[in-house]
Amino acid sequence: MEIEVNELAEQIKEAELHLSELRKEYRERKTAGLRAAISARNEADKVLREELQALGYRSPFISWRDTA
Repeated sequence: MEIEVNELAEQIKEAELHLSELRKEYRERKTAGLRAAISARNEADKVLREELQALGYRSPFISWRDTA
């Protein structure tokens, strides 16, 4: 009886670990699109800052999102 209980406890522990890994993978997949969009936006902001600087604008960059 004691061996069965220990085996069950070990199986539960393994299942909880597996479930935790699956949850992490789910969160990563769920937010992958958002992370890609944020990265693309940051890259666009960088290009825009560079273009403004090339045009002679030296003041701190104010994001178009901040003026809404």
